[in-house]
Amino acid sequence: MDKPARLSWRIENAKAKGEADLYVYDVIGDPWGDGTNASDFVREMNALDVDRINLHINSPGGFVNEALAMYNALIGHRAEVYGYVDGSADSAASFLLQAADHRVIAKNASMTIHEGHAFAMGPASTMRSVADELDATSDNIASIYADRAGGTVDEWRARMLANGGTNGTTYRGQAAVDVGLADEVGIHVRNKDLRRIAAQATPEPTAPAIDFAEAMKAARLESRAPTLQQLVEEHQKEPLTAAFGKGA
Repeated sequence: MDKPARLSWRIENAKAKGEADLYVYDVIGDPWGDGTNASDFVREMNALDVDRINLHINSPGGFVNEALAMYNALIGHRAEVYGYVDGSADSAASFLLQAADHRVIAKNASMTIHEGHAFAMGPASTMRSVADELDATSDNIASIYADRAGGTVDEWRARMLANGGTNGTTYRGQAAVDVGLADEVGIHVRNKDLRRIAAQATPEPTAPAIDFAEAMKAARLESRAPTLQQLVEEHQKEPLTAAFGKGA
């Protein structure tokens, strides 16, 4: 029995308010059939007749050419594309995000950029050829970052080469915005009642505000009223009833 295909990407909400939610939640271009197939992805995306695409990414990356095909298809679509990094957008997924018109990363999500990798087998001449091809591929990827985030290809290659080139550089939340790989920190909120970005305690009830000006005025007026002692002292030579009038 053939095993069911793993859900690696999907399109939702395609008819609601002219928007479609597109999720890339797996390896990009996995040749064993478990990842995101660029051919199917592009065909179904191009069939979307919407004004806005919400591209959600949580992917470790994958094959460069597959991601490039998806990247160019997103750029070519008539819809405005909003890209959201929900968990991680690593490797090829990091430049896929750059196809979005507006790029948003969650404050606890991350992006990792690194040098191109390859498997090769053969003589020295083959290895030298593969090395040259990897350099060209990495320059191409760096140019995508430079075009969108600013800076030069060499500057982005230096970031990709950090930590030996294998691990590259990781940017989390605001750091990705600071370097230009994202536009803002946030999440895609569909219902404000469900927004739970940070724990918030229920505020304690507050006492009514006091109008101190009115309170001071009342206090002054009250202080002008004579006390019984003041009346006694003032009329100490007269009967005490004089201050209050004759008794009945």
